[in-house]
Amino acid sequence: MRYRYCCIKGELLYHTFTLKSIIVYKGGNVMDSTKVFNNFPELITDRFYLKEISLNYRNDFIELMGDEEAMALSGTEVTDVEKQVDMYFEKVKAMYEAKKAIRWAIIDKETGEFSGEIGLYNIDFYSNNTEVGYTIKRDCWRKGIALECSRKVSEFAFQEIQMNKIIAMIDSRNRPSIKLVEKQGFHKDGVLREHYYNHKDEVYVDICVYSLLKKDNYWGK
Repeated sequence: MRYRYCCIKGELLYHTFTLKSIIVYKGGNVMDSTKVFNNFPELITDRFYLKEISLNYRNDFIELMGDEEAMALSGTEVTDVEKQVDMYFEKVKAMYEAKKAIRWAIIDKETGEFSGEIGLYNIDFYSNNTEVGYTIKRDCWRKGIALECSRKVSEFAFQEIQMNKIIAMIDSRNRPSIKLVEKQGFHKDGVLREHYYNHKDEVYVDICVYSLLKKDNYWGK
């Protein structure tokens, strides 16, 4: 199975209010769900470290974003790979500082090799929802990397930043990513018809909208 980036990258760079701290209640205890933005939250799965994206991985991202097949259904059209990688690094940093996104580099525990990237974006602490997306290197496809890491990120979203809903917006042609979210228990909410225009292919693309609620309890399986 080809695990590709399942979501259209449409991060919001600004918001109408400044978020300083969100206090929620869980089991009678007061919690600050934005504390993860004080120190970057690195995660660990059985086979991978999810680390903060930094310039150490610049060449890895250039290789990843320069792979036309890997990026084909990502919603990102790459024309100048090095320039776009640098812009992406700046955006990742800005979105984290604005408490709107958290992106991780996927690093193989055994080899230390870069396998791809995964993250949450459009984090909404008012309505407690976020979007998930990932990109896996082509030579790492069909190894269950996206499934393993997305389960960990979903667990983080529900438990650590108290999200109620995780959204996946997927190119309707991207059957592997659709199968992946369905395997995780995501519910198909509908289709946004001709929602995205692909300039390279000169075609309007339908976007399938999937969501997973905290109460669905699939994320813990």
